[in-house]
Amino acid sequence: MLVDDDADSRAYLGQLLQAFPDLEVVAHAGNIAEVENSLATTPVDLIFMDVEMPGGSGFDLLQRMGTWPFAVIFTTGFQRYAVQAIRFSALDYLLKPVQPDELADALQRFRQRQPLADRSTVQQQFLSNLAQPDERSLKLTLTTGDRTYFIPPAEITHCTADDNYTELHVHDGRRFVSARTLKDYEDMLLPLGFLRVHRSALVNRAMITHLDGMHVVLRNNERVEMSRRKREEVQRALAG
Repeated sequence: MLVDDDADSRAYLGQLLQAFPDLEVVAHAGNIAEVENSLATTPVDLIFMDVEMPGGSGFDLLQRMGTWPFAVIFTTGFQRYAVQAIRFSALDYLLKPVQPDELADALQRFRQRQPLADRSTVQQQFLSNLAQPDERSLKLTLTTGDRTYFIPPAEITHCTADDNYTELHVHDGRRFVSARTLKDYEDMLLPLGFLRVHRSALVNRAMITHLDGMHVVLRNNERVEMSRRKREEVQRALAG
């Protein structure tokens, strides 16, 4: 289902989706009431959901539902807090105007989506994130094996890049591998006090005890390599 109050945006997205023969657009909606009416008669696997619409947002609908049996890819203009809540909850979004390569990536993640039981837990955490007063209260949705965890960013010591994956290190020794890039986590975590200390490392400033040569030393005695280009920037941040 394509949900957007702008008919041209729905038509544009529908045109892009013609490149994916395994997908069929079964319904269009221009507001939340139309979505609810369509869902009563038309089962869907995936909704492309505009966030802001007359008569209520896509978030309002999902909050009323509590849990939902379909996947959602949000489409939105840039609203920092809303986007942060979506990203922290490991849900997908596309910024308008939707780019074909970003759409393809989002659909690939949709095809690899979690079992419904796991999605329900993630959905509940997303609604919890939406209700938080600011970004510092958001929790990251991270998975390992068949388990899903919700981790406050303050508990993360550092993140390291591994090609297009990111390994997140938690203060208690746990490690999580995410299919998101380090740049994605940089965008999420820099406003929360994290520092990019190397092209392949992002560190929680609050976890740094001191610098030792070309390394930052963390509270748990782990050492993270720091690039020469970043050293002065890190020193200024720690001095401030």
